Amino acid sequence: MSAPDYSKLLDAEIHDYLAYNASFMPEDPSLENIRMAYQAFCQAIQPVLPEVAFSDAKISGVSTRRYAGRAPDALVVYFHGGGFAIGNLDSHHAICMEMCEKTGLDVLAVDYRLAPEHPYPAHFEDALAVVDTLDEKMILAGDSAGATLAASLTLKRREKVHGHMLIYPWLDVPGEHESARTHAEAPILTAEAVNQFEALRLSGLPRPKTPDYFPLMGDDFNDLPPSYISTADCDPLRDEGTLYNTLHIFSGGESVLMEEAGLMHGHLHARHHSARAMEAFEHICEGIKNLSTWEKPLF
Repeated sequence: MSAPDYSKLLDAEIHDYLAYNASFMPEDPSLENIRMAYQAFCQAIQPVLPEVAFSDAKISGVSTRRYAGRAPDALVVYFHGGGFAIGNLDSHHAICMEMCEKTGLDVLAVDYRLAPEHPYPAHFEDALAVVDTLDEKMILAGDSAGATLAASLTLKRREKVHGHMLIYPWLDVPGEHESARTHAEAPILTAEAVNQFEALRLSGLPRPKTPDYFPLMGDDFNDLPPSYISTADCDPLRDEGTLYNTLHIFSGGESVLMEEAGLMHGHLHARHHSARAMEAFEHICEGIKNLSTWEKPLF
């Protein structure tokens, strides 16, 4: 099988974005330098922000940032991506603010502890503590590693969650699915990078066998709240989201799979550089709005 031709699969706007992103990458790829480069990049691409009020607070000792929606019918609890090793409230500030503005819902961003300083299960414990403290109509959402948390928490607290939105989610052991081989050298996230992020997440500890770690390690997908799964075509993690969607539906649940062609992992950050990425972001926000008003069928 021939390797994917990303010069054709991704359009000119995306390639311009990728070149700009690459210009921030440090010569010395230490984790500290990558973290600083990522923050600098997120700051550099930050658009003019909508007029949305926000405030920071601790919930069960975990730092959070809440964005006030126009007419909130539900609370979107958002977990940022970054392989459990990079990212924070500031890296996803614009994303959460625009999500709040477009959906009209309150958005609560959660600043969970990062590996390798705090290996698994620290990030899961932080996220669970926040969800357990809240007593609101909740939609759990996240991108990449943040979607890992959103899905794991939904499996853990399915009776408390109203819906979940998973954006190019990381849901299983690296290398288990065909997309990991097909798109092993994809832009932004390679198969090798996924392995490296998991090594940081574990920090030398053995890989646990629990859906608290990877949702697709679970065997009970019954009675889950509705889900939207947004996958990117050129992503080594693509098939994991597809499988989660299938398992959810086959277990009697309601799930919508949004397969975004012409995009790669991490495209949320490209939404103001690419019409295609903005279209996918609009789909995500529309899905979140749909989840907020979703009612359980009467049968």
